[in-house]
Amino acid sequence: SVTGRRSAELNEMLDVGLAAVERQFLDLSASTTLPVSQLINLFLKSRGRTVNGTNYWNLYATYFKEHSQAELARIGREVPPGGATVRKQCYESFKDTYPDSYQDLLLMHEEASLLGSTPQTIAQRGQGFQKHYRRVIQILESASIKSGFEAAVVLCGKVVNEDGLLGYSYNTPGAAGFWETQCRASDDAIIGHLKAHV
Repeated sequence: SVTGRRSAELNEMLDVGLAAVERQFLDLSASTTLPVSQLINLFLKSRGRTVNGTNYWNLYATYFKEHSQAELARIGREVPPGGATVRKQCYESFKDTYPDSYQDLLLMHEEASLLGSTPQTIAQRGQGFQKHYRRVIQILESASIKSGFEAAVVLCGKVVNEDGLLGYSYNTPGAAGFWETQCRASDDAIIGHLKAHV
């Protein structure tokens, strides 16, 4: 058991190892046509571990409050929400619209809501940025491996006096060198451009 803060080397080893585990789950998902989330639950149950499930219905309830008009439009209704039955119809439609990503969307919505709701110290803000940056990278790497999607993204904080060090550039393997070849800018330069823009 590791106590205290993990080292950068350990975090890098974990990132590489967990990416390999994710590739295995994605390969197994492709060959069995079972969703990765179901495979992970089956794996944990087969090893006698409990599955701490996320209640996506509750996450959707929060999402629905903020996006009720769009969600009602998805099921062809314009009237104000009329209780659990209408919300259930909207939830089913949401899941049908985003069958492979609705859980990720709801989790990211929850994370974004949490980030926007509480004042943070500079250190907390930096940790939150790191957490979300890693999550974005995981999603992009998964999409690259699973579906062959490639991406070049730049992320930065927009609070001038607090976010000076919060900026990252990332390319999936198929988009490696995109900034240099297409934009004639290094990673640092492209981050600087985004910071100047926001």
